[in-house]
Amino acid sequence: MSKRIGSRSKNTLDYLSGFMGGLRADQKRLTEIQSTYDNLSLLGQLLCSGTDISRMREDFNELASQLLDQLAREHYQKAALNLDSCARVAIDILTRNLFERTADIGFLASDAEIRTFAEATEAVPAAGLAAERQALQAHFAEYVRKYSVYHNIILLSPTGEVLAQLDEGNPVVRSADPLLEEALTTEQAYVEVFRPTDLLPGETSPLVYAYRVMATDGSRPLGVLCLCFRFQDECRRIFDSLIGEDEWTVITLLDTQGRVIASSDPYQFPAGVRLEIVDDAACRVVRFAGREYLATSRPTQGYQGYAGPGWVGHALAPLNHAFEMAEAHELEQVPEDFLDGVLETSTLFSPELRNIPLRATSIQHELNRAVWNGYVWLVRDALAAQNADFAKVLLREIGSTGVRTHQVFSESTGSLYKTVVSSALSTCTRQAALAIELMDRNLYERANDCRWWALTRSFHEELAQADPHDKAQRQRLTEVLRRINGLYTVYSNLILFDQSGRVLAVSNPAYQDWLGKILSEGWVRPALGLADTQSYSVSGFEPSALYDNQSTYIYAAGVRAADDEPVGGIAVVFDATPQFRAMLHDALPRRPDGQPVAGAFAVFAGRDGRVIAATDPELPPGSRLMIGYEFFNLQAGDSCTNVVIYNGCYYAVGSSMSAGYREYQGAGDSQRGGVVALVFSPLSDRIVDAEQLTVRRDTLVDTYARRPLAAAVDSVDIACFYVGSNWYGVRSSHVVEAVDTDRLTPLPGVSDSLFGCLMYRDQAISVFDLSAILSSRLPATERRRANRAGKQQIVVLQVPEQKARFGILVDHLGAVSEIPSARIEALPGMLSEGNSPIESLVKPHADDSERRILMVLSTDRMLHRLGGSSLTSGAA
Repeated sequence: MSKRIGSRSKNTLDYLSGFMGGLRADQKRLTEIQSTYDNLSLLGQLLCSGTDISRMREDFNELASQLLDQLAREHYQKAALNLDSCARVAIDILTRNLFERTADIGFLASDAEIRTFAEATEAVPAAGLAAERQALQAHFAEYVRKYSVYHNIILLSPTGEVLAQLDEGNPVVRSADPLLEEALTTEQAYVEVFRPTDLLPGETSPLVYAYRVMATDGSRPLGVLCLCFRFQDECRRIFDSLIGEDEWTVITLLDTQGRVIASSDPYQFPAGVRLEIVDDAACRVVRFAGREYLATSRPTQGYQGYAGPGWVGHALAPLNHAFEMAEAHELEQVPEDFLDGVLETSTLFSPELRNIPLRATSIQHELNRAVWNGYVWLVRDALAAQNADFAKVLLREIGSTGVRTHQVFSESTGSLYKTVVSSALSTCTRQAALAIELMDRNLYERANDCRWWALTRSFHEELAQADPHDKAQRQRLTEVLRRINGLYTVYSNLILFDQSGRVLAVSNPAYQDWLGKILSEGWVRPALGLADTQSYSVSGFEPSALYDNQSTYIYAAGVRAADDEPVGGIAVVFDATPQFRAMLHDALPRRPDGQPVAGAFAVFAGRDGRVIAATDPELPPGSRLMIGYEFFNLQAGDSCTNVVIYNGCYYAVGSSMSAGYREYQGAGDSQRGGVVALVFSPLSDRIVDAEQLTVRRDTLVDTYARRPLAAAVDSVDIACFYVGSNWYGVRSSHVVEAVDTDRLTPLPGVSDSLFGCLMYRDQAISVFDLSAILSSRLPATERRRANRAGKQQIVVLQVPEQKARFGILVDHLGAVSEIPSARIEALPGMLSEGNSPIESLVKPHADDSERRILMVLSTDRMLHRLGGSSLTSGAA
């Protein structure tokens, strides 16, 4: 039997939009308006050509479809980016952690105490070395006190016998696990095993790092050392840092076969179940246990050449919750006028999305023009008298529909714009938290390393009898340092110094000239005076001659003799420049294709705003980041987000203060006052001030709305419009109709007043720009540039006595108003000088709060001023 193929793919926007609850309100409103358009279009065709809105109806349907498509795309992109970030960050953080483990096992397997005990068991059974085993267990405990990512350390003989282990509650006494043979014979630097093992009975997902312990002379293996990693505990910490309590996202880690090895929600996705690895760039709909999910998978980017065990991060969200749009709380602290500037200039919006409000405005203008023409038709055409009441109701409905159309599109796109900006702010905050977590986790290892290496037997034995002139001693210490540095490549240099601060050995050959010198840096004395093996000293982030005069952190711990007396110290010089750059680069916000957002940058800085490291070369270490103090004045673990102006553009900025990792206090200890990570993502390519913001006229300006007049009141119908900011009118009986400017042809080499030529009903008519004769405040050419394309209208006029037609350019249509003759006054002669195109003024109505004066233009006088003596036949 052949499979039935679905009628549509489940990865199309058409299917996915059915799960986007945020679209339903928009769909409902648009459907309602669409029904209104259908009815009004039919009625308009029955009534008169002036109210035919068929073309506007088609434009609306097309634009509504585009709006819903763009809304669906933005919903999908937001969900996809969130899942992508969770999957990518989860696997990359874990990989960085496991990289440190690969170095730990290699170094600890060469530990002198472990080697000595293993050699002793060759002559005496382990049971006969109770005191020695107890001392080794204490040594293991000291290690785990510093590296708390491990829960057990096990030393095996070459035949699998357990010689010693930290966890005395673990019942294993002998192992037959194949890792034993692999660790004894491998040519790699470590063995990494993730599967059930008899070393840890009862554990379903143990992660063990193993390597052989060699005899002092290197001739034979003495056993195998195993470090047991807190895998599930570490995964829980990672998941908790990425998922909020009210989120539906589930993060899992999958092995190479797609089996779940760790899950943020083991009730939905328990360990061991197999999931589909989404190995393409996009999110896809997958099915599990009868439920559909939006899912994505991301491999690790690797770290320091280490690619991990081949696992992938896998993030899912139930399809019916995947597109829930969080409220834009991040925007609450952004001032409204500031936010308007961001929305006006933002580069986050696609051209299609940005064009929707402009096209909605265009539809409204066309509807407004239809209403305006309809009222003119009612006044001018005697045949309309019998349908006047019906026509007025229809015109009001058309005008109201235009307003509602613009409002719906404005509200939908405005809300979406804000959501996109809010999402950018949220992303910056999340990535800043990631950056500071990467720093804390990395420096946690640095603090551990220096304290543990200070316990190295050869160090305290050699320093107890240090001789700066003993070249053999120097060589022995140098070899040990170089071997360690070869395993831990995040360090630029390792330095051993005696109790006086004199340098005895360095791992970096470039600093050989430091041998025998006395260290005078500020961290040295505190390191030599530390009270116990759990303490360490760390420099401020400052230039150091030990790091080529670049800024870095130097961690140091005291080396103590067998009687616990201080005999010197070890310092580790963190290779800060490339390491911090890599951390910040990994924290940059990403595009859907995984590449960093263009123009985005990330920064580590102190509480005083001084830069520690940045991906932007314009921000070298030590420079000051000049943005608001609120980004730095944070408590441990707190975050801040806002929009700022930086380098002439709007940026979304998120910051997060160091909170440490496990028992490590973090980079923000009291000595340095705190370290904060900041992520900047550009929102625009320029800024605007309040005066430059686009002024939008969303509705008809109807100051002189029709008011019911007594039957005996003499009145005049005036068709009103705006030229610039002034309000004008013409007797409706002189108006033919208003048309758009699409077919207007400019005429070069003519006066400013003659704007162009228009073919109107197979007749060429002149179109004039009244601003040339009505206002001297703003030159006509300048006013033309100030008006956006498509907003201006042409009002076609006809002088009955001359039968001449011409057009005038107006900025906005007003209303067609029935005005009592008593409120119309002739223009005083002293104002007109006999040359004004204005024939009369209309006094404001008593309830008009603006008290604006309507200026009524004379078509005869306009013709005279515009050179209309030649317009006797209607041609230009």
